[in-house]
Amino acid sequence: MQDVMAGIAANPALPERLFEPLAKTGDEDVRRVLTYREDLSERQACILLAYDDVDVHSLIARGKVPWAEVPRHDSSFLLAAAQAGIAPTEVVRGLAVHHDPEVRGELASYVTGLPPDVLAILARDPDPSVAEAAAESSELPADLAEELARHPHVVVRVSLAHNDRIAPALLAALLADGVSPAPTRCAACHPRTERCSDHTAGIRRIRLAAATNPAVPPAGLEDLLDADETGAPAEIAERTDLPAAFHARLATHPAALVRETLARNPSIGEPLILQLTEDPDPGVRLAVAENPSVPLSYLTTLAGRRRLPDGPLPRILNATEHELHALATSRVAQARALAAARPDLPARLVDRFAKDSDIGVARKIAPHPRLAGHQLADMADRHGPPVYGAIAQNPGCPATLLRRMARDIGSARRALRPIAAHPDSPPDVIEGLLANPDPRVVHAAAAHPALPVETMERLINRAAAS
Repeated sequence: MQDVMAGIAANPALPERLFEPLAKTGDEDVRRVLTYREDLSERQACILLAYDDVDVHSLIARGKVPWAEVPRHDSSFLLAAAQAGIAPTEVVRGLAVHHDPEVRGELASYVTGLPPDVLAILARDPDPSVAEAAAESSELPADLAEELARHPHVVVRVSLAHNDRIAPALLAALLADGVSPAPTRCAACHPRTERCSDHTAGIRRIRLAAATNPAVPPAGLEDLLDADETGAPAEIAERTDLPAAFHARLATHPAALVRETLARNPSIGEPLILQLTEDPDPGVRLAVAENPSVPLSYLTTLAGRRRLPDGPLPRILNATEHELHALATSRVAQARALAAARPDLPARLVDRFAKDSDIGVARKIAPHPRLAGHQLADMADRHGPPVYGAIAQNPGCPATLLRRMARDIGSARRALRPIAAHPDSPPDVIEGLLANPDPRVVHAAAAHPALPVETMERLINRAAAS
């Protein structure tokens, strides 16, 4: 019954008069769904505040609770009010000097639009975890960023190096040598003590952090392309502004993750793409399929050998009508399915794919909005329940076909979820699915706006009486 109640709690057509009875009748999960409703009013939020199991912090942070109703006894609620922008400035300043560094750190991490003097207080906080959080602020002024670049703690400089809003020249300096003078607190070098004499490991952490920042000028990245720490080279491999020589070196990096990332990069050019199609790692060869510039011949060959990623591939989205026609006539079923997944297909290809005998192609084309009701019915007749779920995702699927598929005894459970969620599913179908054994189907049916209000009220009253 709680699956039904949770679905009703998410129902956009839930009447105002049923909100309070549902909050009272439901359990913690039901009230959680009510809490996260997009259309939640201040009055409804205040109703939920009466329950101990409600996420009060979320209600406040999302601006659903007026300042007058925010509990003052808990700093987390005051932080949430600061997040929502409803806390007075003096309260925000009080949080910036709170005795608990965790509170100060959360203020620096999660609250935007801080007054400049408050951000400066946090950046100069004696606790490095607070300064670390402030260093990530997108509103950090240039003079404060310069100051934090010389902070004695490595963690603060690392955090600053991740900030893509600071000046490129400062990022370049962090990338080059971690900025002078060297840090004097470097847990990266010797984890058991804060002080150390050799800061090599800490400075490298700063440089690696800067290397992963997309705003850092590419010129200084050369000596990190072969780094053993694969995270940095992998993120560098995503960049589209690198010199061709950098791409060529990344293509031979020993870590497959780096080469996989590079294989998806749209800026690498066809010669390097072809090189990566011969990579010894199968994951790299598969990643090439997601590159917008991959030759269609390779894509078709790969489609005949192994399963490719779901969804329209970038190269398919870039294909010309002539190329799409070539794919549509391919003997490789998965190649046809790749083309069928493209959302802006010409009408003649939509019709062609609708008649395709392969069920994989049928699943890809079934949700296409250009398909007529009779074409969807023909596909249901041809392929049966395995394609019902894809047909039910079509926004134009007729109510009669939705009813027929829902009542088909052989219908797969996965097909019932999109049927239950389809905007044109008839009320009798929706009510019938409330008794389905799959809780996700039940939730979707109970959340359907076509569920009659009388049914919602009857179900809520039944739950209250049980």
